[in-house]
Amino acid sequence: MKVFLSPNFETDKLDDPTFDDVVDVFKDRMLYWLFEPAKKLLKERDDYFCALSLLLSYFEGIWSYVTGEDSRGKSKIFFKEAFVDVFNSSGMSKELSEKVSDVLYEDGRCGLFHDTMVRRRVCISELNHGDMLVTLPRKKDGTIDKEGTIESVIIDPRRFTAAVERHFVGYLCSLRNPDETQKRDNFLKMAKDKWDWEGDGTIVGINSDGTS
Repeated sequence: MKVFLSPNFETDKLDDPTFDDVVDVFKDRMLYWLFEPAKKLLKERDDYFCALSLLLSYFEGIWSYVTGEDSRGKSKIFFKEAFVDVFNSSGMSKELSEKVSDVLYEDGRCGLFHDTMVRRRVCISELNHGDMLVTLPRKKDGTIDKEGTIESVIIDPRRFTAAVERHFVGYLCSLRNPDETQKRDNFLKMAKDKWDWEGDGTIVGINSDGTS
């Protein structure tokens, strides 16, 4: 019986693997079990929230590999750090992106994962420009209160997905760069911890002929 680590690699890919072998599996998993399914869902408007639920799983997980640390007990912190890193190039200030990440963690990520649906401050729409549209309150004089509590975050699912995928591709490039020793060390440490290919492996109650 074949056992797949990812869509294109079986378990023997990690028998005494090189660093590039581990990155190959990681890339294959993320591209074909996360990004490609999300992009397929984006073909239909009714599936936008399903795509968003997949993409919101990216932040906390990727930051474990970036930092080489487990996110247990630090879920919101890891989500925020990764979110700021992903959208750093979108023109959003760090201060604002941190506030947006709080909304997306509480009303987006936790809404979808715990309530099966986003909570009130997270909406989706096809925007004319930008990945997200943030609604802030106004002061008495009519100007925007940049220090105020965010009223809503409107997400363009297609642009949002593209931004997250660009971040992942950039991270992969850094892993392939021998000069990025710290990033490579952190990634390998976390991959070993999470995948445990040096251990006994997962016990599967199926015989070699396919019977249970």
